[in-house]
Amino acid sequence: MNLLFGIGFALIARDRLKADGPFASPAFPLVALHAGVVVSPIALYFYAVHPAWSWMYFVDPEKISGVAVLPLMVGHAGLVIGAWYVSAVLIRKGLQGALLYVSGALALTLLILIVACIRRLGTAADYLGFTDGKSGVPLFAVRLGWAFVVSLLALFGSAVYVAIELGRDSRRVQTL
Repeated sequence: MNLLFGIGFALIARDRLKADGPFASPAFPLVALHAGVVVSPIALYFYAVHPAWSWMYFVDPEKISGVAVLPLMVGHAGLVIGAWYVSAVLIRKGLQGALLYVSGALALTLLILIVACIRRLGTAADYLGFTDGKSGVPLFAVRLGWAFVVSLLALFGSAVYVAIELGRDSRRVQTL
């Protein structure tokens, strides 16, 4: 999802990117703020407070050092900024069509993962309880479900704000 945010932001700001490059102001600072102020803290929260669910019960969080949360947090922000940068380079080279295909493939992959893992996403448990099939409650029976909803609202709210500002800035570039 973070890759899609970065690509989407670049597509919206394509006129600014063509004119001034990937690090142009105010476009890059807006994307960096979304990544650093919204994406990173949400990743930190879920990996630190709900680690089994964050790993979707594929990995036992007890076997992973608590320090691993920091690179994961930075990695999520890095996905947004990295996708922004690569997309900016592709847009400047005139490969916007390829970028649309990549974003479509990523969106389809995300949809398939959600459908395939809906049971894991909809269950709140610890790693051992989920793998044994003995414990686990519906996601919204505990605070995790509501934290998930609030985090999605924050992510999409921030993304909408950044998209609006990038669109406005891109229109300013068109008129110059």
